Amino acid sequence: MVIKAWFDALTAKQARIAAVLSMEGRKNDVDFIITCRKYDYVDEVLEMFNLHYECVGYHGESPKDKLVKGIERQLALLDVVRNFDIHISLTSPDAFRIAFGLNKPIIALTDTAHSYFVNKLTLPLADVIIAPSAIPISEWGRYVPSAEIDKVRTFDGVFELMWINRFKPTGESISKLGLKSKEFVVIRFEEARASYYGFGDKSRLLIRMARNALEKGYSVVLFPRYPYQEEMIRSELGLFIKLGRLIIPKGLRLDGLDLSWHARLVITGGSTMAHEAVLLGTPAISYFPQHYYIDDYLINKGLPLYRCVDEDCINVLNTVIDSNIEHVDTSSVLSRMEDPTDLIFREIKRLVNERR
Repeated sequence: MVIKAWFDALTAKQARIAAVLSMEGRKNDVDFIITCRKYDYVDEVLEMFNLHYECVGYHGESPKDKLVKGIERQLALLDVVRNFDIHISLTSPDAFRIAFGLNKPIIALTDTAHSYFVNKLTLPLADVIIAPSAIPISEWGRYVPSAEIDKVRTFDGVFELMWINRFKPTGESISKLGLKSKEFVVIRFEEARASYYGFGDKSRLLIRMARNALEKGYSVVLFPRYPYQEEMIRSELGLFIKLGRLIIPKGLRLDGLDLSWHARLVITGGSTMAHEAVLLGTPAISYFPQHYYIDDYLINKGLPLYRCVDEDCINVLNTVIDSNIEHVDTSSVLSRMEDPTDLIFREIKRLVNERR
């Protein structure tokens, strides 16, 4: 009997997980219902894989706005997702509330132990939590009762392996942008208005880093997350946009992995793009200002990931760009890491069969 699984994607990373699970689901008798939130590049990623999906609701900014948007979205999702056997997501509070209310089993995928508010709302409701073993079990003890800590399942890898292992570079993305391989830098702004991000706006630091790369002769591809960030870029670096040296992609359905593969360097205030880049062998800088276990894990594997905070980022940028390291062969490292896809499907089947 085919299992109906519901996946709710809130970010581009989660959309890639949805894509892999949907494709692999056909081999495992699991049919995925995919919903998403109208935010960032989520729908572009889903369309890139020709997936059927429905985007519902929006991302709130202030605490009250997040609450209101979340309640509105839960009500709207109830009209969209009418029949499912199990829910899986990277801790979507709205979807967890619905699945729990309908007494459906829930699988939480997570690699963000620092996301306090989201974890408090979701992890206690999960039947199974799947997380990288790089994150100590004690971190999940902040959200899960000690009597239930055995519901955490770990794997020796990162979620990004799910799509990195299935990727082949084409050069199509840089062709769309008129760029040449290794002659550009990709920069992704931080998630400044996320519930877990309490470190102040770093937009001006990013603009300084972009200017530094431009002055060293590289083109720059910039991905802002919010309108105010784009306005600041256009105000501070408008001349480079007119010269065609700075690009803010819009509506081009770019493959971010292809872009990272060909980049000289990837810089991000989050983690996903940096992790994708170094798994592909491209040097990356993360200026996320909090300790992150996954960063330590990848650095200890010998991958070209660099950390920096505030003013030190300019020095790190100069060091990486001035070095001779353009690309690293990561095949042997990746072969020793665990892709969690099989684990996810094992848990889907187990939980659904236990309820039937």
